[in-house]
Order: sequence, then structure tokens, then C-alpha cells
Amino acid sequence: MTDQHDKIKRYLDEMCSQVKAREVHTDLRDELGNHIREMMLDKEQEGLTQEEAAEYAIEQMGDPAAVGKSMHRLHRHRMHWGLIIGLISLAIVSLFLMWIFTTNVTNTMYQSLYNNHVVYTVMGIIFMSFFIFFDYRKWRKAAWWIYILLNTMLMINKMISSSINGIYRYYNAYGFVLDLTTAAMWVLPLAIGAILMDKLRSHFGVQTILSYIAMVALPAALLFQISDWVRLVMFGIISLVLFGWITRKWLYTAIATVITASIGLLLLLTTDSFHRLERFSVVFNLENDSMGNGYYNLSIMNILQSAGWWGNGLDTAFDRFKTSYFDYPGVLLIDVFGWAAGIGLLVAIIWFVASMVKTLPRIRDDFGRMIIVMITSMFALQMMYSLAMTTGRVPILSVVFPFIGYGNHLIFDYAMMGLLLGVYRRKDTVSLKNNKSQPTTTPIQ
Repeated sequence: MTDQHDKIKRYLDEMCSQVKAREVHTDLRDELGNHIREMMLDKEQEGLTQEEAAEYAIEQMGDPAAVGKSMHRLHRHRMHWGLIIGLISLAIVSLFLMWIFTTNVTNTMYQSLYNNHVVYTVMGIIFMSFFIFFDYRKWRKAAWWIYILLNTMLMINKMISSSINGIYRYYNAYGFVLDLTTAAMWVLPLAIGAILMDKLRSHFGVQTILSYIAMVALPAALLFQISDWVRLVMFGIISLVLFGWITRKWLYTAIATVITASIGLLLLLTTDSFHRLERFSVVFNLENDSMGNGYYNLSIMNILQSAGWWGNGLDTAFDRFKTSYFDYPGVLLIDVFGWAAGIGLLVAIIWFVASMVKTLPRIRDDFGRMIIVMITSMFALQMMYSLAMTTGRVPILSVVFPFIGYGNHLIFDYAMMGLLLGVYRRKDTVSLKNNKSQPTTTPIQ
């Protein structure tokens, strides 16, 4: 029997040598090896010897090199070129809009922003390239450490960094500046999901629900203490989306959403020292505060009315509002190129988000699917509100326009897209049978 086993082993070795994705070698050996042994068993029952049955089964399988090449075509790393081309297009639009802004603005303090924008874009693309080739499954092993590190940084940030408009959003130590609350908004939901996904699905109950609430509540409380309500709200929304998707308990999710929204509104009513609610109420009566909270809304609406279908051209005059154009790339685009360009941007964003959504059914690994859900939801949330702000009809908040708006958030935008593309790249090479999700390890023994 050993000789027959050796023949099968040599056949499988030669077949696997053609498949570059080593992650699926064990699966292929099990699948094809079982198929060979089944054919051998059938032939032995027909009266053939073990050696004859092995030779017959291997002959029926075909040339191992040819079989291996066909398996390689099925199980190889793949790039989502549509999303990559879309990202390149958004990067070009972003750089072009920033060039228009810095060319037209007369205040010299803004004219250096273009160089910064180029640096952020290049750094973002570098991080994106890294995460495309990074094995996303390693997130699970580091999830606890990431969760502890980011929460610790949020906790101590008020002691080591200075505030901007009363918000301790940026971590600044020894010349290193990090958009800390944006990092928390993006990374902490991934860490929490990696830690609790298996427990929420296999042992759903009061204990796991309380564990999830506790893990979400800690960074939420820290973001509240930092006073970054925009990132806090987006973190809360994504945490609720992940809970619903992981558990499939949509009634519980709806109840949690109502409770969370009620608590948030109560806190906003009782602790808001920055009069944030006025930004919401002003949109219902802009004329009452035309030079205060309503100024930006009215400015945007006036620009939309004057732009027409084809815009005011590259030499559009800059007024007081337009010196903050780098925060409103959609409005700048419409002002210069008209409503046609705005509609084009809307269509492009819809296509971009739809392309991300369409990747989900192609991912077989649950953890990879969770990453797709989280990243797609976050981008969709930011893009939809940014587009809504472009109309001037909603409260003006510090929600950035992904990939187009100015700021070091671009680094996180591209990095997260790289992670999504990395999940897609490995969709046909992740072993579901021999690489089962292992419980995340905790550093606390």
C-alpha cells in the first residue's frame, strides 16, 4: 500500500507545485486525494489490485501539471481593477481641485496646502499598497493589542496634546501628528468585530451582548470626553451596523439604535457647551442667522444657483467663504465646472460604493466579509453626508469627503481601501476548511 500512497503523494506534489497560493495546497490535497482514493476503492471492488487501481485513478485524473495549472487559475490572487481605476480617478480629481484652490486663493497661508495634499495622497497610496498585499487575517491576532493601544492613546491625549476648537482630536508627540479620533473611528470597530465575531455568532446571549456593549462603550466614552461628536456618531453607527450584520438579530439592533440615539440626544441637550444643536436648527430658518451658523449654508446655495450647467470657470473669484473651499471639494467642483460635473461626481460615487458592495458575495471568509461590510458602510456614510452638505440643505459638520477632501484623513481612506482590496485579492485563496477562524488571543493571561 505504501507504493500506492507514494504514487498519490508524488502526483499531488507535482500538481500543487503549479499552484502559487500555498494557502489552498492542503485543501487541494484533501479534495483530489479523496477523489483518487474513491476511484481506487471502486476499482478494487471490481477486482483490480491496489496497484492497478492506483494507476487507473491517477491516469483518470490527467496530467498533474495540467491539473495544477487549472487549479492555479481558480485559486490565485486577484486584483479588483475597477476599484483601483476608480481610486486613481478620484486621486486625480482631488489633486486637480486642490491645485485650482491654491492657484486662485490670495491668502498665502493657504497656498502651501497643495504640497501637503500631495504628501498625504502619496502616503495614503503607499499604505494602500501595503494593505493590498497584507494578510488581513493577521488583524485577528493583533485585535486586542490594537484595541488597548488606541483606547490608551484616547485616554491620555488630553494630557499630552493641545485642543483645536475645544476638541482633542490630534495626537501630537515629539513632532508626530496623528488624527487620533479618525483612527479610532476606523480601526476600533474592526478590532471589536475581530475579537467578538465568533462569540456573537456561536454563543449569542446576554453575556456576549454585554461584552460587545462594554467594548463599544469604552471608546465611545473617550470620544465623548474628547468632544469629537462627529467621529463619535460615526463610530456608534458603524458599531450598530456591525452588531446587526454579525448577529443577524435585527430587532435587537433596532432597539439598540433607539436607545443609543436617545442617550446621545440627551447628552447633547445637557452637556453641549459648543451649541452644536444650533447647527441643526439653523437649516430650517437660514435667514435668521445669515452671517452666523447659516453663513456657510447660504454661501453654498448661492454658489449652486450661480454655477449653472457649466460653471464659472477656472478664474472664478474667491470671497470669504471660498477661502475654506478645501473643506468643500464638491462645492468647488460645481462652482468651477457646473452642475454637470456635480452630477458626474454623484454618479461616480454611487458606482464606487456599489462596486464595493458587489465584492461582498464573492468573499467566502466571514472575517473578510465583516471587513468589507465595515469599510463599505463607513465610506458610504461619509460620502452620502458629504454630498448632502454640497447642497447646503443639511447642517455643516466636519464630515470629510473621502479621497477628495483635504487632510491627513486621506492616509486612512487609502489604507482602508487597501485592506478591502486585500480581502478581495485573497478571496479565492483563503482555506475555509483548514484555516478556520481561531479565537483571538488576549494579552492578559
